[in-house]
Amino acid sequence: MINIIMASALTVLLFFSARKLYQRISLPILNPVLICILAISAFLLFTKFDYKIYQQATLPIHYLLEPAVVALAYPLYKQFHQIKPVFFALCLTSWLGVSLSTLSAFLICQFFAADPQLSASMAALSVTTPITLLISDYLGGIPAIAAIMVILIGVFGGVFGLHILHWCKVDHMQAKGTALGVACHAIGTAAAIEHHPMAGAFASAAMTITAMITALWVPLFYHWLATLI
Repeated sequence: MINIIMASALTVLLFFSARKLYQRISLPILNPVLICILAISAFLLFTKFDYKIYQQATLPIHYLLEPAVVALAYPLYKQFHQIKPVFFALCLTSWLGVSLSTLSAFLICQFFAADPQLSASMAALSVTTPITLLISDYLGGIPAIAAIMVILIGVFGGVFGLHILHWCKVDHMQAKGTALGVACHAIGTAAAIEHHPMAGAFASAAMTITAMITALWVPLFYHWLATLI
């Protein structure tokens, strides 16, 4: 019990310290999630600390993942009057984003002659980790690989997403939020919330819609793509 409390407390302290640093020095590379991943990875590698022990000790934080994702719906509630008129367009955009993500991953795997199990692991990457794990397992993929890829995509979007959109001359908050919500799920949505309330609301809505579309559409779409080989 003491180990669980200490490990969880130190991990939370590390995150808030990284967040404080990010607030003082707003550099994309200092994203709190990225800093925590790097710091914990370095600790485990250099101290030879058993990862399984650390994972078990921080299970309380792991159990908060689903409630944290649900909490991202609050900006959606606050800005729903802005989202309602364009709800159909948002659904269509989310469907296109999910379909292009799955198609791109499938074609890349085919180009490099990847193992079918690896290809199945790449099928659902535009969605939060819990849903990705379920879909990857259903398709016969490797959930651990899917989880790693989803986290990397989320961190990349959280660190560089807004800057890439700025370079692409995407200035509308609705468009920024939708792009981050569809492509970068919870971490991207968190970045959008920090950027602007409107962007956060659209990111939250896009993430929620994308999750539902992914769960219903991706298994069917992936199986159809697999029949074309």
